[in-house]
Amino acid sequence: MSAYRHRSLSRSASAAMLAALLGLSPVASSRVLAQGNPNAAEEHEGTVEVLHEDRDNGSRFLYFLNKAKERIELRFGSDHPALQTGDRIRVRGRRTSSNVLALDSSGSVQALAPAYPNTFGAQKTVVILVTFSDKATAPYTVAAAQSVFNTTKSFDLENSYNQTWLTGVTDPAAAADVVGWYNIAESSTTCNYSNIASQADQAATNAGVNLSQYTRKVYAFPQNACGWWGLGSVGGNPSRSWINGSLQLRVVAHEMGHNLGLYHSHSLDCGAAVIGGTCTSSDYGDAFDTMGSSSYHYNAYQKERLGWLNYNVSPPITTVQADGIYWLSPYQTDTDDPKALKVFKALDASGRKTNYYLEYRRAIGFDAGLATNSNIMNGVLVRLGTELSGDTSYLIDMTPETASWSDPALVVGKSYSDPDAGVAFTVLSADATGATVSVTFSGGGTAVCTHSNPLVSLSPSSQSVGIGSSASYTVTVTNTDSAACAASTFNLASALPSGLTGSFGTSAINLAPGSSASASLSVTSSTSISGGSYSFTVTGTNGGATTYKNTSSGVAKVISSLSVLAATDKTSYARNQSVKFSASVAADGAPVANATVTFRITKANGSVVSGNAVTGVDGKAMYQVRLNKRDPVGTYQGLATANLGMVSGSGSTSFNVQ
Repeated sequence: MSAYRHRSLSRSASAAMLAALLGLSPVASSRVLAQGNPNAAEEHEGTVEVLHEDRDNGSRFLYFLNKAKERIELRFGSDHPALQTGDRIRVRGRRTSSNVLALDSSGSVQALAPAYPNTFGAQKTVVILVTFSDKATAPYTVAAAQSVFNTTKSFDLENSYNQTWLTGVTDPAAAADVVGWYNIAESSTTCNYSNIASQADQAATNAGVNLSQYTRKVYAFPQNACGWWGLGSVGGNPSRSWINGSLQLRVVAHEMGHNLGLYHSHSLDCGAAVIGGTCTSSDYGDAFDTMGSSSYHYNAYQKERLGWLNYNVSPPITTVQADGIYWLSPYQTDTDDPKALKVFKALDASGRKTNYYLEYRRAIGFDAGLATNSNIMNGVLVRLGTELSGDTSYLIDMTPETASWSDPALVVGKSYSDPDAGVAFTVLSADATGATVSVTFSGGGTAVCTHSNPLVSLSPSSQSVGIGSSASYTVTVTNTDSAACAASTFNLASALPSGLTGSFGTSAINLAPGSSASASLSVTSSTSISGGSYSFTVTGTNGGATTYKNTSSGVAKVISSLSVLAATDKTSYARNQSVKFSASVAADGAPVANATVTFRITKANGSVVSGNAVTGVDGKAMYQVRLNKRDPVGTYQGLATANLGMVSGSGSTSFNVQ
């Protein structure tokens, strides 16, 4: 293998990935809710936890909203949103029991702040092996478990083009720190994954394992009453996986794929009909993807979501917008050549782009098992995937006449046409060096100009703003017109409730088809406005074709009071140590970002040191002071004062110096 591609993902550098991983557009929410009516809608904010149970039949997602003093299960009546564990959201639904909230659909959820992804570099992994009170015999050895994770490390390295790998902490040369077997006070006749995790964590901690060092935690145990063969958090830091019984690559890589933020890879059976007609999907239907029903490479749509394709130094995907002959290099090779073609099909009901993804597989590495499949070796796989909607990976059968999913590739000499999208593919050649594909758009070889609604997004979707102050949002517009269209100017406008005013840095953006650009929006609250959450919208309109426009919603949370929790990392210090003074700023129990915090430390002799910091999305700010040998001993007083516009709050603490 070539050397690892080391990369550092800053928050600003990973913004595009965050949107793709989140897969949820913000929606407006009501500011005032009915009180005292048991059938009235309730609104809650918190951090979501997403889990997926994988079983042969009846796999399911579990959603929980974690608040400061409450954990609520979320149950969706229809479509579920492609959320990630750690996303901060606002939900609106009705209580069906003390800890269950019923929601109509994904439209009942508003994204507030995304969890930042962790899909590059060393993934610090611990594997905790446990047996049960009534099943104390280990089903495999520690060495066998280590071997499976060594293989999983190689799988991740190959899939990520040497950008992501598993590692231990105690033994950095290992793929994971495998600890146990520990016998826990849990019966194999029950299925309580939370108890298994908490007891396994406690057993490992008692054995001297520092679990805070790990970003990936895996629990493995003999088969128990749980009907699933694996359970994994979708995202999460630390992420968690549970492996029930059989420990093998297909299960581990699948669950840890969920941990990376992936949903399933499905199949879409349309028979001989044009896609978009009557089609049937199958949850694990993609037999050529580990997030489907195999242990082959993740597909191009999934890798693009992880940033392993088409991002920074990752191998590229060619976005096709005009007639031509396009080359695909073998999908699994770690080169800078195109690994997939991406061709626009349509916009969904939310204005998100659905694209075709074409890739060319060879019998290389973890895909070596494809060697006997002449269809795959002589053609390209075709899938659909929708941007900003993570659970939309669909393999398409290019040979529906065989009624088999073992030969879905479009082979050399064959063509596929989508008249609704106005595009056709023909595979011209396929050999060990790569494949060539002809792509033609309707109009006799010349692409036709087709206008469509732009994509409009707002980031962040929700922000805190103090009375009499401003908050800055970023509005991003994407021109989704076909490539044959000329550039268009998109005019921006905002609609805000009374008490709020908006101002754009620029109110017009000129964009070529397929390109994006952003403008700042400053939202200012008046000095007379009441505290609360206020919904507003921004609209981008094509100035040359004004019927084509789109809207995005946002929330300004006007803060009328701040609570500040001040703390130091220790209660007592020596005079050569550093004091880490932190402030956690909140309003109505939720963290407040962008508040200015003034830290003031009064020493035992009355002298004062001070400094300033700004809170992050977690509502926290930090100030650090190094003590020296001349500082007085005794009790020091710390005061943290937070300001957001005209609103302020403070908190105090004390510590000793000796």
